[in-house]
Amino acid sequence: MAKSKKVAYLLWLTLGWLIGAHRLYLGEEGWWLYPLLWFLTFFGLYLGPGAFTFLILVGLWIYDGIKIKEWAERRGS
Repeated sequence: MAKSKKVAYLLWLTLGWLIGAHRLYLGEEGWWLYPLLWFLTFFGLYLGPGAFTFLILVGLWIYDGIKIKEWAERRGS
């Protein structure tokens, strides 16, 4: 079944940071639990390691935004 890039990007922008909805929608295997870690570290920013982890997770979120096009094309969009 073809997956829409527009829907994937919309999920990435709205729910991607929280539950990884874009990865679930595209059926992407791999580590999609990092958004949950993002959410948990968001509340731990007052701790030193929380800010570092937050920056790593921002990088992973941006990486996902770049890879959505490839993932959607692989699914036949």
